[in-house]
Amino acid sequence: MFRSIRWRLVTSYVVLTLLTVGAVGSLSLWVVKRYADQKEVDYLTANARAIASQALPLMYPQVSTYQLSQLAQVASFFGNVQVRILDATGRQLADSGLPEHAAELAWFMLPAEVEQIPGGWIIGPLPSQTPLLQSRQEGLPFSWIDRLPPGTSLTIISRTFTPWGSHFSFRAGQIYSQGSTLEEMPGESTASQRSERVIRVPIGDEAQPLGFVELSAGTDFGAEALAATRRAFVLAGSGAVILAAMLGLLMGNRLTTPIARLKETTRRMSSGDLSVRAPVHGSDEIGELAIQFNSMAEQLQASFNQVAAERDSLRRFIADASHELRTPITALKNFNDLLLSSAAEDQDVRIEFLTESQVQIDRLAWITNNLLDLSRFDAGLASMDIETHDLQRLIESALASYRPRIAERNINLVVNLPEESLGVHCDAGRFETVVSNLIDNALKFTPAGGEIEIGAAATETSTEIWIQDTGSGIDPEDLPHVFERFYRGTSNHAPGSGLGLSIAQSILQAHGGYIRAENVPGSGARFTLGLPK
Repeated sequence: MFRSIRWRLVTSYVVLTLLTVGAVGSLSLWVVKRYADQKEVDYLTANARAIASQALPLMYPQVSTYQLSQLAQVASFFGNVQVRILDATGRQLADSGLPEHAAELAWFMLPAEVEQIPGGWIIGPLPSQTPLLQSRQEGLPFSWIDRLPPGTSLTIISRTFTPWGSHFSFRAGQIYSQGSTLEEMPGESTASQRSERVIRVPIGDEAQPLGFVELSAGTDFGAEALAATRRAFVLAGSGAVILAAMLGLLMGNRLTTPIARLKETTRRMSSGDLSVRAPVHGSDEIGELAIQFNSMAEQLQASFNQVAAERDSLRRFIADASHELRTPITALKNFNDLLLSSAAEDQDVRIEFLTESQVQIDRLAWITNNLLDLSRFDAGLASMDIETHDLQRLIESALASYRPRIAERNINLVVNLPEESLGVHCDAGRFETVVSNLIDNALKFTPAGGEIEIGAAATETSTEIWIQDTGSGIDPEDLPHVFERFYRGTSNHAPGSGLGLSIAQSILQAHGGYIRAENVPGSGARFTLGLPK
């Protein structure tokens, strides 16, 4: 199945689609990764510089480890990164730990005068010694909460990790009694992939920094983006492959249907039906192939018809030649049998039989010589001695042997030749044979007292000679066949072998000339032959 053009086309569509989607996907993933990496560097660098600007007053003139720790915790909580603050020697001063270790943040407002507003937020002047933000550390109570009066309000900020950042929620609470601790309410966390990138920026002067802020373990947005892009391309590639397979099947069907019809046509043709033709759809390559195939089929059919016709002609030729040869051979056999009998004792009978035998021998020689000439002309092996000859002399030479018969039958011979000498390029002997055959043919069909006209005229490209008689003419049904070998017509029964006109045509064709036959209204037949100049 997969060796067919249809499935090869489907496979090529699918493979091409996979290669295209793979190439585009790889390039897109590379571009997205570069973009995400650059954005991650810019994001971490900007946050690190912001933290460094806030850490500078906490490190000079005196290092405040507690406040640096608070800064690291708050920055880690809101930036979703691990924050480390180092001194100039690289010693760690504060470390927020991994972002997952701090899921909630409590915001206490301790005013001397408290003002409530809608939404649960508490706004008021803050004592300088009271921390504004305090990170919840798992399992450790806030010891300084014991000093808060009951009813003190607070806001707890919860953080939930997502692949695209942190989701924050806020809820209000109160201190109900002195010495109590805040109820532990850990926030929900969704694990996210952490980046291995580390960004370190100086605190203070870059030439002589007081320390460094180091950010690491941030959310790997690039990996998340690449994963999402990869999933999108997988889905798009799967859809494209399905679409390509469907399109390949559709195009394969449109491509192979005419090919299948052409295949069926060739099968029927190989079984012998040469009349079948391939349907032509469109003007594309397959349509052109169908047109060329039909043209070939027409030529093949014509060739087979010609071969069949030639085969039939050959059969008729063999039959006619056998018949023509059998007649003199039978006559010779009969004469020979009679000469071997007692009839040979009669001298007059013996002379008569020998004379008639000579006639049959001459007839047999004429037939065999003409058949031999025809075979040589057909094979292109006939020798030709072409020279320029005077046309009038050639015609007079051909007429010489027929003048007694013409005079005997009281036939009016009209020779209509130009007064000036007219030269023709031909083999003199073979040209005289053509003229002799045409004169002999005219004598056979012209009644006593009739007329035979022989004429010639020069044209721009050839010399034309015609021989016209006043006989019965040629039957219209016989006119297309008069130059076929051994053809003697359906209504005329004049003597002859039916080879004279065939020989004349072969000789003229060997000269590059032509011969045609026609009926003259009110008269007989006219044969026109032409020789090139």
